Amino acid sequence: MTEATHTMTDVDVDGWHAVGPADAIPRGGATVLPLRPPVAVFHIDDGFFATDDTCTHAESSLGEGYIEDGTVECEFHFARFCIRTGAALTAPASVPLRTYPVAVREGTVYVDLRNRA
Repeated sequence: MTEATHTMTDVDVDGWHAVGPADAIPRGGATVLPLRPPVAVFHIDDGFFATDDTCTHAESSLGEGYIEDGTVECEFHFARFCIRTGAALTAPASVPLRTYPVAVREGTVYVDLRNRA
């Protein structure tokens, strides 16, 4: 099970991965961190959220998927995931996405990837 992530403003981001300027990710959009495996950082109405970027059903980038109402839809097979919790919402996906804590400090978005396997 994944834990909900949310934008935090009062956390020490030492050791966190800097994503970039918050205003570079438009509301309703995402950016993909080119890591192994990649991480998607989404900007939705209630803040920034981070999940694994790869759909748990097939090898597709969710950061390049369709984002609406706090969900992202895989462009290959149309599986939908909750951006806030990583929950798989529709078939063919049944495995949730891993989520990561996100913080915005002085206009920069950070993701905590320290506990990543």
